[in-house]
Amino acid sequence: MKNGQPRPNETTVVSNPNQPALQAEPVRSSAVKAEADPLCGGEAYDLSEFSKTPDSFGILRLIGWPFQKIARIIEWFFGVASMICLLTLCAAIPLLQFITLGYLLEISANIVRQGKVRAGFVGIRKAARIGGLLLGTTLVWMPAFQVSGIFHDAQIVLADAEQLQPFGINLTIVILITICYTLWAWIRGGKLRHFLWPAPMRFFRTVLKRDTYLQAVQGFWEFIDSLQLKALFTLGFRGFLGAAIWLLLPILLCIGGTLFPAGLRGISTLLGFPMLAIVLIYLPILQTRFAVENDFNTFRDIKSARAIFKRAPIALWISMLSVWAFALPVYLAKIQLTPREVFLLPTVIFVIFAWPSRMLMGWAYGRANRRKLYRNTISIWLSRLAIIPVVFIYAGVVFLSRYTSWYGDWSLFEQHALLIPIPLLGG
Repeated sequence: MKNGQPRPNETTVVSNPNQPALQAEPVRSSAVKAEADPLCGGEAYDLSEFSKTPDSFGILRLIGWPFQKIARIIEWFFGVASMICLLTLCAAIPLLQFITLGYLLEISANIVRQGKVRAGFVGIRKAARIGGLLLGTTLVWMPAFQVSGIFHDAQIVLADAEQLQPFGINLTIVILITICYTLWAWIRGGKLRHFLWPAPMRFFRTVLKRDTYLQAVQGFWEFIDSLQLKALFTLGFRGFLGAAIWLLLPILLCIGGTLFPAGLRGISTLLGFPMLAIVLIYLPILQTRFAVENDFNTFRDIKSARAIFKRAPIALWISMLSVWAFALPVYLAKIQLTPREVFLLPTVIFVIFAWPSRMLMGWAYGRANRRKLYRNTISIWLSRLAIIPVVFIYAGVVFLSRYTSWYGDWSLFEQHALLIPIPLLGG
């Protein structure tokens, strides 16, 4: 060919000094060329069928692309809703509360590491997977619940056992079918689509094979391991412990303002209230730094916290303002004892407001972490002066919450901005 162009059926080999030389393949028509696909177990397949209509697959791919994007967006929003529900459940259960706190700390740390705010949405696809499994299981069992209700109504209306027997048989059949349907959906992966379509041909082809169940068990444990629950629990527990050590003395002094004798009440309040406000200035930065470095000794390094604040004073002021402001709605939800029917309401409010505040904290800390020089003196001091009324107002709300909260003085230990939503002492 002219201009050095290859012939139609020749193989062009591009040399790369960083890769070994490729062996030239024999000249073969592309219409009948066989290739090995690793996804198919390395078996060779013929591309002649595909090469006959090269444009059709491109058109189908182009038509299906918007639907795939829409499906991905819907899955993402569903994952966010599922993550809120999962964090709410964990926040309401003792010990699992530390997983929720660990996840919130991981949000800030992940934003700092990647330098992107969208990195704060950690594990959304996995949450969508769990949410799809729970939603699909609920939908599949709804007919069984309806039949069970009919059976119980029949027990009340019908006194004859022979007349009641068909209802019991129907209920048993529906439950057995539902159990098999649910287990088959779980074995296939537990995604929402697995509950909507049972794949009958695949069922009859693989239900009796031992590898089907071995792969399902292996996939389940691999998925559980990918959640990193142990790491989140450890991170949350250590983050809780570090913050609790800083808050213990100021809170005890604030409680002493009402429990001590009359002569010591004023002194206790005078010491505890400003001490609490001062601790609140440094503690969000210290806790975020701990999440980033995973070093418990960072809670003792006040000097580094001051240096970090000087590198991004305005951003950190905005983030700490959000931390304290977004924690206030939780105190409003606890003015009365939460009814049993809506006992998850405080934790839902906690998760919804704590998530964006932790993202802002990670964003601000990330800006400070990327800078090596301090900002100008004016912005540093203006931010310092602006943070003082914020922490004193928040400390005042916390101090007065014992008069409005159901738990009284113990509510002072429920520092929702830095600790778990419902501590073991109050939950």
